[in-house]
Amino acid sequence: ELVLNTLQTCPGPGKCPVKRDQPHKLDSSTSSHTVAAVSSTSVSSAQMSDLHRSVLLQCYVELKSSVNVEDHVLDYLYSKSVISKPLRDRIRDCATPESRTGLLLDELPSCRASAFREFIEALNASKVTAHQKLAKKLLEVAENG
Repeated sequence: ELVLNTLQTCPGPGKCPVKRDQPHKLDSSTSSHTVAAVSSTSVSSAQMSDLHRSVLLQCYVELKSSVNVEDHVLDYLYSKSVISKPLRDRIRDCATPESRTGLLLDELPSCRASAFREFIEALNASKVTAHQKLAKKLLEVAENG
């Protein structure tokens, strides 16, 4: 899903300030056209709920020290379009497993609303017992508010 950032009216043919490959919308009432400048960095406009953000913060230290996101978690989240390829690559470029998990946990709340549920699915799908236990704990903390 692309997020609309700005609208501009072009001053006339050949004077458009926006690159040709960006979307243009013709305005038939005038002889000009409107340009929609968009950002492709956002996967969705709805973000994670406050409750789920709070749960991730409450469990941050334990998650950061216990979860190795290279064990299937990153690829799972990428395959479900929860995280973008540039974010996945930034996470992989981190020097330590803890810093990779920390960056994912820092970025996850700004992903779409279903990111918390999909993170839990990724932990369960990883087949790592410690990940599955943490997934269960996250759900329990969320249920207890």
